[in-house]
Amino acid sequence: MITAIRDFLRRVVGAPTQNSLITVIRGNRRPRHRRPSGMKRTAIALVLLLAGCGGQTVTLPLAQPQPTPTPVNLVKDDYKGRFRVMATVLENQAHGPQLCQAVAESLPPQCGGPDIVGWKWDGLPHESVNGTKWGSFILTGTFDGKSFTLTEPAKADDGSFKPFEKKPDFTSPCPGPLKPVDLAKATDDAMQAANALVAGDPDFGGLWIDQTPPPTDLATPANDPAKLVLNIRFTKDLKRHETEIRKVWGGALCLSLARHTEAELQRIQDEVSNEPGMSWTSTDVVTGTVEIGVFVAREGRQRELDTKYGVGLVTLYGTLQPID
Repeated sequence: MITAIRDFLRRVVGAPTQNSLITVIRGNRRPRHRRPSGMKRTAIALVLLLAGCGGQTVTLPLAQPQPTPTPVNLVKDDYKGRFRVMATVLENQAHGPQLCQAVAESLPPQCGGPDIVGWKWDGLPHESVNGTKWGSFILTGTFDGKSFTLTEPAKADDGSFKPFEKKPDFTSPCPGPLKPVDLAKATDDAMQAANALVAGDPDFGGLWIDQTPPPTDLATPANDPAKLVLNIRFTKDLKRHETEIRKVWGGALCLSLARHTEAELQRIQDEVSNEPGMSWTSTDVVTGTVEIGVFVAREGRQRELDTKYGVGLVTLYGTLQPID
C-alpha cells in the first residue's frame, strides 16, 4: 500500500519526492468538488523525539509550532473593485460563456459558474466539440455576486498573472536529526502497520511523512523507510502512543500534540461543505486546519468562521484576486 502511494506521488510530482502527505491518499484532503492572518497558537506543542541508537528515547520540551494559515485573496465586504483570475471559460448549447468554478473532465467538458458579461471568443485560442467551446484564459473584471463583467478583453495565459499556489511544508516539527531506533522495523510493512494502528485511535490528529533527503546521504532515495520521518499527531498521551507505535515502527518518528482530532476536522469540513460559493474543501493535518475554496473570500464571513470555530481553524481561499 505504502509503495503504491509513493509510486503515485512520483508520477504526480516527479522522483524522488521530497515530502509527501500520506493522509492525502487516505482521504484527509477531500475535495468536495472537482479541482486548488490567523492568531498564532497560544499553546506550543510538546513533542516526543525518538532518536539515537539502542532504542533510546529523547524527550524534548518544545517544538516549532506550525504557522496558522492566513486567508487568501480576502476582501472587505463592500469591495467594489476589479478582480483578476485565470480560469476555464465554457459555453455550450445550454448556457452562454461562464467562468468555471469546477470542471467535469468529460469530452466536451462541463462546468458551472457565473455568467460572463462582455465575452467574445474572437481571437482567443480555444477548443470546440459538439457545440461546446472552452479554453483557459486570464480575465479581469468586476463581480456582483451573480455575473463577472469584463473590464478589459480576456487573454490567453501569457505568464503575466501568477495565481496563488499553496506550497505545503511537510518538514517535521521535531528538531533533528531524526534517526531510526530499529532498522528491522523501518520497512514499508512496518509503516503500513503503524498507519493502521493509529488511524482508528480516538486521539489521532493526523499523519504525514517528511521525506527531506538527509544532507549527508543524498544518494539514498528519500522515500527509503529508513530515511524518512513518520510524523503523527495526537491530542493527548504522547508517551502512551509512542510506546504502542514503537512496537511496530522502528524508523524515525516525531510525535506532537494536535489541537483537534482528525475526526473533528472532518466533522467541521462536513459542516462547511455547503458554504455559499464554495468550490472545494479540505483538511490540512500539518496545520490542523480546515480550508474552504470560495469564489470571493470576504472579511465578514471569515470573522463569522473565526467566531464559530476559533481564529484560524477554518480558512477561506478566494479564487478571485483583488487588484484595486
